[in-house]
Amino acid sequence: MAQEPTVSSKAWITELQVAEKELRKFWERGRKVIKRYMDDLDTNVAVTNNTERFNIFWANIAVLKASLYANPPKPLVKRDFDDFADDAARVASIMMQRLLSQGFEKPDSDTNATFKQCTEDRLLPGLAQVWMRYVPEIKEEEIKAESEITDPDEPITMSTIVNETVATDYVYWEDFWWAPARSWNEVRWVARRVWMTKAEFKQRFPARFTNLVSWTKKDHAKFADRVTPDTMGIDKTEVFEIWHLTTKTVHWVSRSCDYQLDESADPLEIEGFFPCPKPLLATHTTSSLVPKADYLMVQSQYRRLDNLSARIGLLEDAVQASGVYDKANKELGQLLSNNLNKMVPVDNWAMFAEKGGMKGCVDWFPLEMIVNALEKLHESKITAKAELYELTGISDIMRGESAPRETLGAQQMKSQYSSVRLQFVQNEVAEFIQGALKIKASIISNHFQLETIIRNSNIELTPDADLAVEAAQLIKNEWANCYRVQVFADTLAIPDYNSERAGRVEFITAAGQFISQIMPLIEAEPASGPFLLQILQWGVASFRSAQTIEGVFDKAIAAMTQKLQNPAPPAPDPKMIKAQADAQATTSESQANVQAINAKTQAELQRKSTETQTNQARAMSELRKDAIKTAAEVSAIQASSAVSAITTHHKTQEQIAASRAKTAAQIASIMAKSRMATKGK
Repeated sequence: MAQEPTVSSKAWITELQVAEKELRKFWERGRKVIKRYMDDLDTNVAVTNNTERFNIFWANIAVLKASLYANPPKPLVKRDFDDFADDAARVASIMMQRLLSQGFEKPDSDTNATFKQCTEDRLLPGLAQVWMRYVPEIKEEEIKAESEITDPDEPITMSTIVNETVATDYVYWEDFWWAPARSWNEVRWVARRVWMTKAEFKQRFPARFTNLVSWTKKDHAKFADRVTPDTMGIDKTEVFEIWHLTTKTVHWVSRSCDYQLDESADPLEIEGFFPCPKPLLATHTTSSLVPKADYLMVQSQYRRLDNLSARIGLLEDAVQASGVYDKANKELGQLLSNNLNKMVPVDNWAMFAEKGGMKGCVDWFPLEMIVNALEKLHESKITAKAELYELTGISDIMRGESAPRETLGAQQMKSQYSSVRLQFVQNEVAEFIQGALKIKASIISNHFQLETIIRNSNIELTPDADLAVEAAQLIKNEWANCYRVQVFADTLAIPDYNSERAGRVEFITAAGQFISQIMPLIEAEPASGPFLLQILQWGVASFRSAQTIEGVFDKAIAAMTQKLQNPAPPAPDPKMIKAQADAQATTSESQANVQAINAKTQAELQRKSTETQTNQARAMSELRKDAIKTAAEVSAIQASSAVSAITTHHKTQEQIAASRAKTAAQIASIMAKSRMATKGK
């Protein structure tokens, strides 16, 4: 919520006036440098009546741009302690590195264009700055309320964050202000000036402030400068976004309004508080942060080259065929009066020939002195260029020039010397980009949701997908204490592919020799394997292009350590293996024989069992026949006994008893025979 118009802005207006006084001279010098770069003709030049100029400043800036920012940077995220067992921390580094690299993946991206502009500002006026912003993408949806407290017919608006980004805004070098200080650590506040239209102003601040600020209606003198567009301040108002380190608050102030437009607490909550890194500054001292453009340090040499070029141009214009001729021979004046070759007829040729022809009628202007002067001026110009290159550190080898008899060693020495001179500036640009990326990483850690971190890093499509959630939680909770962001200067310059390829070949050759030397030691003493692999990993760490295979080394070392903790059983003796094979063969043969005997015995037993069962069935059949016969005989005896029962009662009883005894004896005899037959079988 914006503050009511009751908080006075006079204190901040006073602070801004002090800062403007401190920076005014720097702005004026910066505009002159830009005009010189653009070859505007109103610059102070010694020879003002001639437009001949040697704009080597433009050429040098083109060379320096390629040396300082020819390619998008490749940020590297590393753990403070490279513990190979901490896989979650390794994956967190990969995820953050991907998030930071997203703004540089395409050469035409806004982030890449912003840092290109900053590099140009560093080389021309001498100051460059960026501004980091957290930008959530919010989607609002209306849902029906199901609570008894609210009206079910009235929908509720729900806001959901669907995506999150960190914007990198370019800050024009005249729009970045700070509290005057000797060093960056002493700066109490920083501010950026934003020119806002009425529509932008009403969208950001309450409408009641619209009439309290002034709107530029005509072209002010400071906007008439060609450095900025002529319509820069028309129908706009300037608003300062001030970040105060002492109170950890943010203020929005207009110098034309007596009240603050807005005030809020620290919205980012990042380390260092400021939403911008230390500005990229040209030459400055520990007495003041106000820089001085590099051009101003060697402007005398540039002006000398301009003066020499102007003089050479004047003399070159004077080098022409000029002379006097006899007025009586008017035709001679037409020989050189135009650019076309022409034959001129002579009326009295005999008299013309008696006077000696051309030699007797024309006297040419002497050019020897002018030509000599031109040669001296060209020599002086070459000397002046050499002095300029010596001061700026741009050797001729960087400009694609070299003497035909110059040796390769001499060319390499000159190139190395120039790179040493430029290394300091290259490191400054790399540190500036590194500072901006650190702020971006802090914003991601403090404000991004876990889902956004995982989705935007695209880690779920890698073999480390199972560690994505744990790694994202590390980014949210322990980023500031355990990780660091690095940007190396050589990733910004034009790559030397031959040198990079030679370095990789050299590394592979050295690694192959190292592995061939340690293999006998590992075979003799397997416990030395992890230690030797860590030595190889230490060597790989010096190659930044090999950072992607650190995880491979980590897994290899972990696998070897695990193997040592759970060793495999020793290999058996070959003789023992042969003896075991022979014994196994003998055992197999014996088992086969036993199985054959068992099968034969089983078949014989089966046959005998079948015969026994057959004999038993036959004996039982005979027994049944005898029993039936005996029963028939008994029935016959009983029938005859019934007829003569009365007379032969006693006789019959005896016969019946005898018959029963005989029958029992027969049955017993039959059963005994059956048992004897079974037992014999």
